[in-house]
Amino acid sequence: MKKYIFLLVVIAVGLSSCKSLNYMKEEDLKEIKMPFEEEDYPDTEIEFHSIQNATGQNMNLNRNRALMSAKTDLSGKIKTIISSIANQQLQFANANESEAFDQKATSISQQSIEKLIKVDSKTLRQKEGDAYDYWVVYKVSLDDVISLINSSDLGFIVKSDQIFKEATSIATQN
Repeated sequence: MKKYIFLLVVIAVGLSSCKSLNYMKEEDLKEIKMPFEEEDYPDTEIEFHSIQNATGQNMNLNRNRALMSAKTDLSGKIKTIISSIANQQLQFANANESEAFDQKATSISQQSIEKLIKVDSKTLRQKEGDAYDYWVVYKVSLDDVISLINSSDLGFIVKSDQIFKEATSIATQN
């Protein structure tokens, strides 16, 4: 009896896995290889990365769009980390203190991306038409970010491992 149950389980698993293997074929889907993978550019205790792309006929506009997207991405990440650390270490007496801190955090996050560094880029051309797909990887040094935070009188001092741990914690929550 146990042999039959085991055999039925093996057949059921086999059929369900065959069905999932055929899903891509049945739905006429293709797996797409991205020009840059997040595993190749992980955030570390030394630097944060942002992979962006922009599509269009004008390469100057594509580069500017990708740059603005990277700045927005990294600035938002830095501000979220600053706010998260502040929520753990500081207490605000009223809304005015909280708002003043938020303005400082925004300023620091915007200043920190002024030293954005381009790591790599690729330009792809669409087969049909004359549009380009521009991919780029940017990074920001956490030493620069830490220096800005620690010199801004926010009420706390940070280290690179603390920023990285907070970023990892925030990423796992999302």
